[in-house]
Amino acid sequence: MTCSFEPIAGTSKVWRRHLAATGSIALLAPLAAAAVATLVLAGKAVRRHPLSILCTALGLTMSAGLSGAPVPLALLLWPCTSLVCLATWDAVEPFVLRRLGCRAPGHLERERLDPALGSVRVEVQVLDAAQPWLFPGVRTLILSRALLDLLEDRALAGLLAQAAIQVRAASLPGELVVWLGNLPLLCAWCLGRGLMQIGRFLAIVVGASLVLPLALWPDGFTRWAGRLFGAGVVGLAGSALLLSGQSAIGLGLLLGWVVVPAVRAVVDWETRQAETAADDATFESGLGWELLEALETLTWAESVPPAAAPLGWLSRAASPLTERADRLWRKLAEV
Repeated sequence: MTCSFEPIAGTSKVWRRHLAATGSIALLAPLAAAAVATLVLAGKAVRRHPLSILCTALGLTMSAGLSGAPVPLALLLWPCTSLVCLATWDAVEPFVLRRLGCRAPGHLERERLDPALGSVRVEVQVLDAAQPWLFPGVRTLILSRALLDLLEDRALAGLLAQAAIQVRAASLPGELVVWLGNLPLLCAWCLGRGLMQIGRFLAIVVGASLVLPLALWPDGFTRWAGRLFGAGVVGLAGSALLLSGQSAIGLGLLLGWVVVPAVRAVVDWETRQAETAADDATFESGLGWELLEALETLTWAESVPPAAAPLGWLSRAASPLTERADRLWRKLAEV
């Protein structure tokens, strides 16, 4: 009798191992898919911001060398941290957008959005705002209800096609990668801005003591004298750190006010280039006239105030709508 139960017991062990292996595969498959998607997103981000990525790598190498940290370790931590941040952003973006007031499109809105998007696979969130806003996220398009009310179906199709191309190009994730690499300089720049406020306070004290500068030129004296005193405070603090052996922090404090705006200018230029490339791709797809109609309709919206933070952070440096419309009009006229 004992021997008759051994095949059954062996079969149950095999089934348990099979179920455990199946459960492990079911658990690891989504994680592997998410990791591959994050790597693809990071690759697109690097291709969209090559110049700023190169400048960031050089700056990170210099910062690591001055601080005594191993340069290969710093260059390895940067992409690893970027991948973790991109994966986290991708995971929490829908939840954060809902907390900021965004919602899924309603049935009537879907009837307009689905034909406008066509075969484009991108998630859309609607913001109940009175301003015609459109923000590309990491994998999401955020558009305001006012934009839907303002644009006709043809213009909406052209604008959404252009914005979806920008989302797929990963311009915004590229900016995150750049600023993560420049985080030490960014912290030094923020410290320098804080020290500049001491200069502003000194300017107010000096102006109040002399009486005449604040009486004749109150705003100008406070602004320009504050900048002069603030630059002196930053220079003294940076020099003191250099003399005390804190070379990385001292140089970061002295150079941050130049390097950070320079990196920002490069990132903004690359963002405008990505916008131009998306306009060209929309034109090549046969939606040039639709995009032109949307740009001409939105020309007046340049005077609309931008969204408040944190949604305002998604509003990137863009070319004027009139310049984009004129450029697109010239391309259409050549056809």
